[in-house]
Amino acid sequence: MKLKPVAILVALLLTTPLTTADAVTAMQWNSQTKISGVVTIPVGTIVTVAPGTKITVGAGAKIIVLGQLLAPKGLTLTGSNWKGLVVSGSAVLTDFVEKGALQPFYVTAGGSLDINGGNISGINGASLVDGTFTAKNLHYVKGSGDGITSTKASGSISVDAGKFSGPGRGVGDFFSLSAGELLKVTNSSITKVHCAFHITGLKNMQLDGVNIENNAYGFMMYGSSDAGARTITNTTITNNDFGFDEGASSIKNGAITISNSYIKNNKKDLGLFTNKVTISSPSSKPLQASPKS
Repeated sequence: MKLKPVAILVALLLTTPLTTADAVTAMQWNSQTKISGVVTIPVGTIVTVAPGTKITVGAGAKIIVLGQLLAPKGLTLTGSNWKGLVVSGSAVLTDFVEKGALQPFYVTAGGSLDINGGNISGINGASLVDGTFTAKNLHYVKGSGDGITSTKASGSISVDAGKFSGPGRGVGDFFSLSAGELLKVTNSSITKVHCAFHITGLKNMQLDGVNIENNAYGFMMYGSSDAGARTITNTTITNNDFGFDEGASSIKNGAITISNSYIKNNKKDLGLFTNKVTISSPSSKPLQASPKS
């Protein structure tokens, strides 16, 4: 039986390095795939990753997703000083492992990245979210810079059951937002960084069931919108140099509600200056176990 030319090409692509042009016709990646240079998944193209795929990525390589990247049963991307994922289309990744990237991911405005279970480590630069990023059960160990950032009003970050950490107390911030539509962090821990949260611009925020411990600063709210809603509930902020701080009376914050939370045993617990923060029903004891990274 004769294989059609397209089928032959796809078969070859599974065992040879991908180039920019190859990604147009490569509909599946597997563990024999090697990526170098800039590989683009065009608009209208769906790349499906075979179960348990482990791909070696060349130094300087970048994966640009304009179409769709689907990894329903595991994907590992390992390299040294490669440039990570740029998602302008959509990517849905399960059991995702990424190592050695200069920037793990950049989700552009209009793009979406969903990680369900994963581990990101051995990195140098911050991830940037100006589109939509959602994650569950993600263990993210940042490098010396920031962890996850947002710079545009379109940025939306939602993470649940995550473990976020850095190389040491006082080294780089983890969630650092100068703008954003939404920051939602639930049932997660942030430890061993400079600021667990450093916010200078944000519309909506929800923290629930979060442990912020062993950082230089816990939550720095240095700017937020009058629109939207910002709440912190069932959260522990302890054993930091500073717990929750607004910086100064000149800071422009919208209303922030903190309830049923434990903000104690920091060197300094609270720095409130704007009359925008309401604290109700404070907890008398920590609500979560100490995070382990």
